[in-house]
Amino acid sequence: MNDTYIDNDTEYSSYGVGLSFYEDKTVGEGSTTVKILLTGFLGIFMVFSLIGNICTCAVIARDKNMRTPTNCYLLNLAITDLMIALFVPIEIYLIWEPDFYPLDEEGCRLHFLLWDLLSNCSVLTILAFTIERYLVISKPFLRQTLVLNSRVFKIVSVNWAVACLFAIPNAFYVYLVERKQNVYCFFTVPDTEKTYLVCMELLVFYVLPMTVIFVLYVLIAMKLRSTKSTSRQNPVHGKQKRNKAVKLLVAVAASFFICWSPYSALRLMIVLPGLSYDHYFNLWRVVIYLSSINIYMSTAVNPILYSLMSHKFRNAFRDLLKRGPSRSQATASHTRRSEC
Repeated sequence: MNDTYIDNDTEYSSYGVGLSFYEDKTVGEGSTTVKILLTGFLGIFMVFSLIGNICTCAVIARDKNMRTPTNCYLLNLAITDLMIALFVPIEIYLIWEPDFYPLDEEGCRLHFLLWDLLSNCSVLTILAFTIERYLVISKPFLRQTLVLNSRVFKIVSVNWAVACLFAIPNAFYVYLVERKQNVYCFFTVPDTEKTYLVCMELLVFYVLPMTVIFVLYVLIAMKLRSTKSTSRQNPVHGKQKRNKAVKLLVAVAASFFICWSPYSALRLMIVLPGLSYDHYFNLWRVVIYLSSINIYMSTAVNPILYSLMSHKFRNAFRDLLKRGPSRSQATASHTRRSEC
């Protein structure tokens, strides 16, 4: 947490990831009701996330017509969400056994490394497809270049590389500490570096992306409105399809903003000198609960948004669960037979 942890006569400020923030002994004395509720929520989110994101990956992989540039970004987002959901069992364990981290030192370091990598990659993916959608709408003459899947794969690769670039240095601040019968895994940063690291992550992976996303969606809305007013006589099918795609991406970006805001607030609280853990215990605990629940909720909500807002995704999910060929594949097959 934001209070000090003393080891070998050196003072550090420490904080964890998700429910791994629970490194103080007072957590073990927490309400059983709260623990049961947290366990229930996290378990439900994990199940929905696993089912939804596996189905998302499956429908895009099995149907070539679903492999659009936008869906390639959504596929990458589904992969990161799926991997984040796999942390839930560890978090549930730490709810009930906060004083004994179950993995060794390498597992502790890998826990934090993967967490940073996946969360960073998620926000960069959302930022990338927002920029992509803005360019498609505002620069129609670039459409042929922008719709290439190979270009999307290169951008996704760059996103993973940048996410790694920021995540790997943080792994050197992760420690596994044994105190008598207790074992703690936590991220500790010297006070001289704490403000720089936390503020840099907040700026690069939250403030700046969310600002760019908000501005671009405002510009997209203005562009669509002006297009609607100047071309009423044109066919509307393509425009309606484009509007639905924009609405889907807006919903995904909005859910990410809402779900990750508590965690970003938690990181900001770490560098605020007036918000010590000892004096604002209840505030810290509420923000920790919200950040933990919201982060895992975000991994489950995206597939639900795809199903609610995209008729094509909804049909693909339905066909997958029925274990039959997708409708687009069946239509293509029927067309080929008719031509024969």
